[in-house]
Amino acid sequence: MSPYLFAIWIALSSCILLLFFYAAIVNLRRRQAPEIGLEEVIPFLLPVNIEALSQLLDRTREEYSRHTFSREEFQKLHDKRLRLAGEYLRRMSYNAALLQRVGYSQLNSNNPLVAEQAQALIDAGVHVRLYTFMGMFVLYVRRIFRLYALPFAFQPRSSRLPELMRGNLIPAYESLRYKAESLTTIRNTGFHDALAQGL
Repeated sequence: MSPYLFAIWIALSSCILLLFFYAAIVNLRRRQAPEIGLEEVIPFLLPVNIEALSQLLDRTREEYSRHTFSREEFQKLHDKRLRLAGEYLRRMSYNAALLQRVGYSQLNSNNPLVAEQAQALIDAGVHVRLYTFMGMFVLYVRRIFRLYALPFAFQPRSSRLPELMRGNLIPAYESLRYKAESLTTIRNTGFHDALAQGL
């Protein structure tokens, strides 16, 4: 093995080890975090319009715009759509992180049903945050490399955002909403409507 490959291997191993230590510390801190009430989180949730996000990523609308507008107008419209989609993804990730905090604070509840729902909420949040990260990465790639200039048939697989959103992120976010509503119903039914509006 050459000295350069050995140095790269050592650096990668050290980074992975540090990442594991960081994850362990964060997990320990979350388990010791004080209980967060739903009334503390709901005002900070950002509304996400799933239907509007689906329309932003609709292929037929994009193809219609491509043939209807001039190239410059289409580029401006497409950039605006990508910015709006990115904003929705950021909101979804932010909401998932807030709801995960609620889940972590309820893990040690005396009520086993609440603890079970809290774990389900945490898991659902992990999926949403993973898919939003992937979606934001794809949006970034599309904006940087101007992939909208290519017809969809010639775009690489990694740039096909609508499939990622409809097949993965939107169902994961709907699951997160359902888990949050389930936990809210168990803990305090008075917050159910406020939570539904906030998400």
